[in-house]
Amino acid sequence: MRQSIFDYVGNLDTLIAVVVGALLATSGALFAELIQDRLNRKRRERDAARFFGEILASIDRIIDFAFRSQTIGDEWGSVTQRLFRTAMREAGVYERNRERLFDLRNAELRSRIHTHFLSETFPIDAVLTSCEQIEELSNETQETPPSGRLKTRLEKLRLVRQRSLETLRREHAKTHEICAELEKIGGVKFSYVSSAAPITQQTQNATDNIIDDVEDCTGQTATRAPENTIS
Repeated sequence: MRQSIFDYVGNLDTLIAVVVGALLATSGALFAELIQDRLNRKRRERDAARFFGEILASIDRIIDFAFRSQTIGDEWGSVTQRLFRTAMREAGVYERNRERLFDLRNAELRSRIHTHFLSETFPIDAVLTSCEQIEELSNETQETPPSGRLKTRLEKLRLVRQRSLETLRREHAKTHEICAELEKIGGVKFSYVSSAAPITQQTQNATDNIIDDVEDCTGQTATRAPENTIS
């Protein structure tokens, strides 16, 4: 029995409905996946901004304490060196998570963050290395009369240490500007301890506690800041 043209039209309507439904379902799934991917990228970017901003702010605070310890006790004593070593250990957290930089879509900001970390850790490492070498040569001069060559070597090391410290101070001043951009992306506010701010009683007490701990470990007495210098 021959089928009517109307039967074909009815079957065609069903086929069209199935095709349209499949297309709508596929496009809807793709659209949802694109939205989810965009949300995930934004979330990763926000988390990366918060992570690197927190690391930068943390290193910033430690370096500030190191700078202030130079004005409170022995300028290059064990307290200052321990604080600089702590800053280097904190920078190691960045090194272990450096690939998260690529979650930040701003290539220029990524470059600035990486350059800033390198420019801060290099002079810290130079300062610590110089301190160790100066200490070794100073111990030698206590045992034997220092020669002219040894004195020249000590002067060069002290000059390298001082220049490294000045380089660190210049790079350290750029932290706030980078963190300000990360705050916009992360939607948070990072805490700072400005090196230009006066030493408060709270900061003095915190530094004195660190000095007390070092004195207990080393048996050495550090010079304390006079109370009239505390605001």
